Amino acid sequence: MDNKKNSKDQKVEDKLNSFIGKYSKAFIAIAVVLIVVIIGLCVALVTIQNRTNSRFDAMTALEGEYNTLLQMDPESAEYADETAAFIASCNELVSSAGLDTYPGAKAMYLLAELAYADQDYQAAADYYAQIAAAQSGTYLAPLCIMNQAACYENLQDNATALELYRSVLDTYGDNSAYAPKAMFSIGRIYDAQGETALAQAEFETLTGLYLVPENGGTPSEYARMAEAYLINYAD
Repeated sequence: MDNKKNSKDQKVEDKLNSFIGKYSKAFIAIAVVLIVVIIGLCVALVTIQNRTNSRFDAMTALEGEYNTLLQMDPESAEYADETAAFIASCNELVSSAGLDTYPGAKAMYLLAELAYADQDYQAAADYYAQIAAAQSGTYLAPLCIMNQAACYENLQDNATALELYRSVLDTYGDNSAYAPKAMFSIGRIYDAQGETALAQAEFETLTGLYLVPENGGTPSEYARMAEAYLINYAD
């Protein structure tokens, strides 16, 4: 009985050894391929991480350069040279990283801020618009739309500014972090245009949502400023 069992076991072992011997080269080839693939994936991941780190480092450096520019005399030759180099570096990061990445979007945001500081409001508005479109799912989108609206106010194009402020409310809702400022800006523009009824309606909506805690709103400085307008209307 034991001899038969041993015989069967030996046959199984012989077949296994024969199978391994027959396909050993194939097994080795597969193993080598798997190792190469794993190594390739590891190298790719490290490369991607290094590229990402490099882009964030470049972004941080640009932020430092921008802050330095703000401290310089805009009329100086040094400012002109540093600004040209800064713009080139920003454009390079935008080109290499893309606006769909945070470093790329932030590089263009710095370009927009610089243009705004230099009172080139149309260029700034165009930059903000590009960022908002590329970063529609992040906090940068409503921020850039708000900034874009401010640019158009400076360009005396209140109609476009109103559309942009409204788009923040329509797209991101009354609970958006930028909603109180958007509502106040709309009311402020209407007030400046002499559209008192429209301004009052906007300010009342704002104070109703963001001034009285019993209404479930979160107090906002913009609601308090809107309240001051409403008091003036009452007088």
